[in-house]
Amino acid sequence: MEEKLSGIVVGGVNYGESDKILNIFTLEQGMVSAKIKGVKKAGAKLKFASEPFCFAEYVFSKSGDRRTVIGASLIDSFYSLREDVYKFYAGSVVLEFVRKFQKENIVSEKLFNLTIEALKDITYTDADYKYSLVKFLVLALEEIGYALDFTGCFECGCKLKDRVFFDYNFGGFFCDECKTDHCREINFSTYQSLLGVINGEQVLSNNLVKCLRLINFYVENKPEEKIKTLTELLNLLNIV
Repeated sequence: MEEKLSGIVVGGVNYGESDKILNIFTLEQGMVSAKIKGVKKAGAKLKFASEPFCFAEYVFSKSGDRRTVIGASLIDSFYSLREDVYKFYAGSVVLEFVRKFQKENIVSEKLFNLTIEALKDITYTDADYKYSLVKFLVLALEEIGYALDFTGCFECGCKLKDRVFFDYNFGGFFCDECKTDHCREINFSTYQSLLGVINGEQVLSNNLVKCLRLINFYVENKPEEKIKTLTELLNLLNIV
């Protein structure tokens, strides 16, 4: 039985001497695993289809739950990401997020579209890659059930100003009077910048780094996952 799916390679492991097992996030079937044969050999016809960031229409041979890639028509490789270390890390964060949070065989058209849109923005636009990454992470967290609440103070609903406190248990922001024992104070500019990204406003580059740090903290403490490439990107940004 043959099956055609539009998908992007978000990860994979070597299998045997020349094969790989790929993790492919597809529009139609969500995350699927598939073997691809012979791609570690020099001159392998389908080598491109086994690389991370490969967005293609894949043709699978399917037997039960097992898939084998037998063909692929390239849509986009996002190749120029590899020419800029910062953009490469930002794109890798997108792939790692999907790999860690998208369950196998659960369809999520919205997350798929967010993923492709984010990679296109990071690769091809003049926009700050950090802006595109913050936007993706905020919207993707909402899609998987870990939305950040920007509606005002999580407790009393008042408009936040001057001092803001963040509680990762709720994914909410609190005023000084309502803050909880789990709250940590954040820079008001970080809160404003998160709102700015969601509202499509311009945000300073340094403030985008603060947004990424907050999101990294939230992911490590609420869903208790670690996006290693995000930590590595933040470490890289601290060097320069």
